[in-house]
Parts: sequence; C-alpha cells; structure tokens
Amino acid sequence: MERSATNSGKTIPIILALVFVFLYLLPLGQRPLTIPDEARYAEIPREMIASGDWVAPHLVGLRYFEKPPLGYWANAISMQMFGENTFAVRLPGALAAGLSALLIFVFMKSLFNSPRVAGLAALVYLSYLLIYLVGTLNVLDNLLSLFLTSGIMAFIMACGIDGKGRNSLYTISAGVLFGLAFLTKGFLAFAVPVLVLVPWLVWHKKASLIVTRGWLAIVAAILVALPWSILIHQQEGDFWHYFFWTEHVQRFFAEDAQHKSPVYFLAMLMPILAFPWISLFPAAIAGLHSTATENANERPVIRLLWLWLLLPFLFFSVSSGKLATYILPCMPPLAMLTAVGLYRYFSSSGRRLFLLGALLNALFVILILLALLAPKFFSTGYYVYGEGESGRSFLMIVVSLLSAAAAVMVVINRKTRIRLLGTALLCLPVIVMSNIAFPNQARESKAPGDFIRAFHNQVTDTTLVISDSAMFQAVAWYMQRDDLYLVSMGEVDYGLAYADAAHRYLDAPAFKKLLDKNAGRSSVILFCRLDCDKELVAMLPKFAQTHRSGRFVAYLLPAKLL
Repeated sequence: MERSATNSGKTIPIILALVFVFLYLLPLGQRPLTIPDEARYAEIPREMIASGDWVAPHLVGLRYFEKPPLGYWANAISMQMFGENTFAVRLPGALAAGLSALLIFVFMKSLFNSPRVAGLAALVYLSYLLIYLVGTLNVLDNLLSLFLTSGIMAFIMACGIDGKGRNSLYTISAGVLFGLAFLTKGFLAFAVPVLVLVPWLVWHKKASLIVTRGWLAIVAAILVALPWSILIHQQEGDFWHYFFWTEHVQRFFAEDAQHKSPVYFLAMLMPILAFPWISLFPAAIAGLHSTATENANERPVIRLLWLWLLLPFLFFSVSSGKLATYILPCMPPLAMLTAVGLYRYFSSSGRRLFLLGALLNALFVILILLALLAPKFFSTGYYVYGEGESGRSFLMIVVSLLSAAAAVMVVINRKTRIRLLGTALLCLPVIVMSNIAFPNQARESKAPGDFIRAFHNQVTDTTLVISDSAMFQAVAWYMQRDDLYLVSMGEVDYGLAYADAAHRYLDAPAFKKLLDKNAGRSSVILFCRLDCDKELVAMLPKFAQTHRSGRFVAYLLPAKLL
C-alpha cells in the first residue's frame, strides 16, 4: 500500500501535466478569436505595445477603463514572446487554469496526505466545462481566479490550518496575490477573500489573526497595487470615479446594472457549468457527511471549502449584474469538496447516489448524440453542421459515441479509477467541437477573422475604416488599426464622451458628411454584424460593393470610384 501511494505521488502529477498540455495548450491556436471578448482582450494589449502606454488601457484608441491593466500586460508580454496571434493571447489564461490545478493538487496533498484525492481534485477542476471553456478563451477571469485561489490558500496556511506554524512570508505572499488580483479585475479581489476568510477565522476562534496577520496582508496588497494606482490617477484623473462607481457599484447593485439577471441565474447555470461532475455532487455530499473515514484534522479544511464555495456564490447571486464567469472563484473549492466526498463515499461502500449521477450523465451525453444525429434523418429545423461540414459532423458523432460509451462504462464498471476517468472523458465532445470541429455557423456569427482578413489587399493606410459596435474589436485587431470610426457606441460610449474622441462616433448626418468630404480621396469600408442601420446604407453610393459571410457584412467603396 505504501509503495502504491508513493507511485501515485509520482505518476499523478505527470498524468495531470499531460492532460493539461494536450487539452489546454495544444489546441489554443485552432479556434478563431470570437467577438466581443476575445477580440477586445487581444486588441487592448496590442495597442499598449504599439503606443508604448502601459498605464491607461485604450480600445481602438479610446479610453477603456473597465478593468485594471494586469490582464492586458500578461497578454502583451505573451504577444511579445510568441507574436500577435491567437495562441499568444490565449496562453496566459490557459496557464492560469493549469497553475490553479497545480495549486489544488499541492494544497490537497498537503492537507489530506493523499496523492489520489489531490489528483482527483485537480482532474475534476480541469474537466469542469466552465474551466475548460474559459481556460481556452482569451478572457481575464482565469487570472483573477488563480490569484484569489493562491491568495486564500497562502493565508489559510499562514493561519495554521494544518496544525503547523507558518512565518510571515505566507501572509505577505497572500497580500501580494490579492494585490495582483486587484490589478486584474479590481475591488472584487478583496471582497472574495473577506467573505471566505473572516467567517472561517471567527468559526475556528482565530479572529485575532484578522488583526495580527490581516494587517500584513493588507499592507502587501496595497504596496503591489499602489504604483499603478497613482500613475493612472496622474494620467487619467477620471479613472477612479468611473472604475469604482460604474464598474463596481452599478454593475453589482444598480437597478439598471450591466448583465442584469435574476437571483437564480447562476444556480440555474450550475448543472451546465460544472458538468460532468455536478451530477455526482450528491454522492460527494453523502461522503462528506460520512464519519467512517473522517479525520478530525480535516474538519477545518472541509468547513473552509464550504464557506469558500457558498458565500461568494451567494454574493454573486444577489448582485444585480451577473455573468457565468463570475463564479469561477467558486470552482476550486467545489472541485476539492467533490474529490474528498467521492473518495469517502467509495470508502464507505456507497453506490446508489453515484449510479444515479452516472445515469444522468449518460442520458445527457446520449441526448447530445441524438441532437447531432437528428438532422441527418429528420427535418428538425435546426442544424449544428451544415453543407460542406460532413467531416466535422462525422468526427463529432464518433467522439460523442465514445463519450456515450464512457458514460455507460461509468455506470456498469465497479472500479473506482475507471469510473472517475470515464467521468472526466464526458467533456470530450465539447473539447473537440470547440477546437478541430468548430461549426461554421458559430464561425460565421462569432468569429469574423477570415471575413475581415479577406479585405487586407483592398484596405490601405489611407482607407477610412468604419465599424458598428458588434465588430469593431475584431476589425481593429485584424486590420491592426486603432483609428476606426464607429456608427454605434456600444461598450466604448465612455471613451467617445471625451472631447478629443467625440468625432470618432458617426450618427447619420456625420456619416454622410464624412463620405462627402472623403469623396475622391481614398477608399472607405464599413463593417457590420447582421446588417447596418438602413439609414446609413441608403447613404452609400450605388457603386458600393456589398460582401456577406454569415452574419457579417462589409460595404466597400473603392477609391477610384469615389
């Protein structure tokens, strides 16, 4: 048994590393950038590199103060190392997901002294649907989750959760990590640790540590965040008013908050976001309540994980504005609770709840397979893959069959290791579809890269490039232009409100005036998603060339005809 545990301690990290490389790193460049988020978080760091201004974020040359700069810095550094491409801009987020899994493994191994429990926790985390999708997208949420996860772990270790004393370096490290989280997404970096750590310390009668260790973490966080905070205030005096009031207070509590959703929105999404492990969570809960294999030293850890999962989840649920990615910081404790609970459940000979969850997973995967097959045999009115995509469709059917076979194997097999690995494989269809079998209908509605690149030879430095608010992030990225004119404001309404940028917004009269003024001078191209405003299109000369691809349209006015 001891030799087996030793072997597990050596082989599990290697297996996890291979899973991460093959599932997260290698596919990063396969799928085209999508709008608006991925293109936005590629273009802002590109403009930082081009302008040399690494203090104030700009999007198409306009002030864009929704986020602090650390996520942009990470992407910009990656682009400087690997080039301005899809792989480079997605790499920081993927690495953040991998490092989070590594931290989960180390944390759990240290506290539970079980490489298998630790390895399962890391595997569960990496195979959550939400973690995989966000971890292979160019968004900032994975960096935030990494810093919050590591910061909470460092502070908890400093407080002696494992019964060992820790020096102040752990506390300072926690503060530094929370400071980095602040530089990634703002004040949320302080709300989550307070929600988790303060109740846990009070529960375990360690409230004095809030003062004796908390001040050191606070000072470290402030010292990390202070230099940029001063620089941005000096350069852009209105930043802090907009960033604090609009991006925090209004987003989370205002009646007209951005992304407003009902209180049950995140709970409703949870079965999808935490697939395929959420159906096994009832079995994990039963295992967590089992006392047969419980160690008294593990109780403070389990309580911490419950607080870490539930309190931030409730906080995000009661806030007015919600996005699915907001609950990313809740996923590490969910993965750790799932791992501990399932191992205890199996150790106590539990069976019924696990089989019920496995059957639900099998049913879900079979429904996916039927959804892929139905358009081939019936007139359903919908399709995933259209004409010319028979290869992708066949590949997805094969992969879904394999996933369904894995789901059935989980139900009928009695070996714990096979059951757990089979569950992780249920995400295989999503992995394949989001990379090598990316559907054309998704490409033609969310990924305009190929469409925009087709105009490279017709667009020169003197061409007037105009876009609507749905496409401008991608147009700027693929055209490498930050001087676009906009026919709708969208997310850059704040930047356009500045006097030095107001001319970049074109209402109908301004659009007509710009066309008349430019007549005979240079070419003009107008990009829109779906269709542009009919009033604007009516103003275009009759010789304007119309180009369409899926939901994207471009109107080109060649210079020689103007």
